[in-house]
Amino acid sequence: MILQDTDPNKFHYDFETINNDEKQFDYYEKYYKLHKQFLQPTSIKIDIDLFEKEIKQYHHLFRSWGHNRNHIPRYGISLVNYTGSLEGDEDIACSPLDQYNFTQPKNQELSELDFIKKTEVYYNLTSLRTLDPLNNFLIRSNILLWHTHANFVPHIDLEPKPNYNLRLWGINDPNGYIFDYRGNKCIDVEPGRIYLVDTTQFHYAKATKDWIYTFFIALNNNAFNWLENNV
Repeated sequence: MILQDTDPNKFHYDFETINNDEKQFDYYEKYYKLHKQFLQPTSIKIDIDLFEKEIKQYHHLFRSWGHNRNHIPRYGISLVNYTGSLEGDEDIACSPLDQYNFTQPKNQELSELDFIKKTEVYYNLTSLRTLDPLNNFLIRSNILLWHTHANFVPHIDLEPKPNYNLRLWGINDPNGYIFDYRGNKCIDVEPGRIYLVDTTQFHYAKATKDWIYTFFIALNNNAFNWLENNV
């Protein structure tokens, strides 16, 4: 870099870029104004007894969650994916998206905003009709099925920036699951309740029982107003 004259009166400001920077600061403030704690209950609750009966018809369509950690029993099925189909050799939505993108040319990488097609699981399960208020906001979303020893190692999913999404989470049996954020265990979790979750914080999850279902839901940023009124 060359030496510069540091007189502020001689600096040429690029106000278009400066204004774009301001949008990032504004989003940061908006994000943390909404996310007051790691888990916040929303107004949505799924009937877990009904869900567990209904999901059995789709057990044959669950897939391994990704390809990198096949030593543990982790499975998933899409509510919202890239094609709307549950058939075929691969469902990109049923794996860590960063790992998929790592194998792709830069101009072919996908973001969660590219996954907008709802699947028959979303449409056909009566128990999931409580998600209907989110119809216009849903992007890549899944139901995960874990058995004992399944886990996500400590990680961060999001950054509080405009190009990232919002996350919701829920579970059928919190007594068979450890959800930890920065050394704090989530407690008093209500089965079937859908929570706003702040995955900009380091967190991990472990299953301590079999047949643990989690609802792994992403929303686009148009959901802010709905969440402000329903958290």
